[in-house]
Amino acid sequence: MLPELPPTTSDMQIELAKERSRYAISTFAQSWVLTFKEFFPLFGAWFVSTFMPVVILVFSVLAGLGIDKLIFHTSFAGWWTLAGLLVPGFMLGWLYAGWIYVSLKVARGIPVKFGDFLRPVSQSMSAFFVLVITVILTSLGTACFVLPGALLFMRLQLAPFYVVDQNMGPFAALKRSWHDTRMMFVPLGLLDLLYVGLNFVTSTVIFGPFLCNMGLTVASALVYSQWLTDENHPDMPKLEGET
Repeated sequence: MLPELPPTTSDMQIELAKERSRYAISTFAQSWVLTFKEFFPLFGAWFVSTFMPVVILVFSVLAGLGIDKLIFHTSFAGWWTLAGLLVPGFMLGWLYAGWIYVSLKVARGIPVKFGDFLRPVSQSMSAFFVLVITVILTSLGTACFVLPGALLFMRLQLAPFYVVDQNMGPFAALKRSWHDTRMMFVPLGLLDLLYVGLNFVTSTVIFGPFLCNMGLTVASALVYSQWLTDENHPDMPKLEGET
């Protein structure tokens, strides 16, 4: 009988990648458990910080177009349309930090309080710039080819959590997210793919995409807290050479 050969570095990396993939699936399941368990505080924060500004944005843009067309007789969108776009847009960006903060509290098992979505000015501004930069980059990547946009989203999706948890500026948070997601490419990519698939399946249900958006944010908060920063949670299996 031949002696059993010791596992190679490649074999160890494959096994660790499998273990990380199982960790991603368990995180996906945990994110949904938390989403339904803490549905009301999550929905309240999401409604105030995301859904309501988007609804206002739609109506204000339509109202601005109507004013520009009917009163000022412009042949294209004018200043009122621009105001209808920018005011709710700034409102959305301003409250975005609060939505991220509430999701992180839920991921860490900390009770959510009314007003948690109102964050300090520095955090709100930093999160707003992170949101704008991420949307622009992922949109450009998607316009060129779908894959670059998806990869950019994955590498930058943890940036707002560094803003609200460690009070980082927008560029420092984006740089940190880019660095920290490099070594969790397989599990984070799998986690995002699970949400893409679920979003596709539930897209015909009126509340399906809304729930998926909430669940993905909670899942990202779990990635940030359990995989990266919280010492009281299990560490994600590490590849050779990681610290």
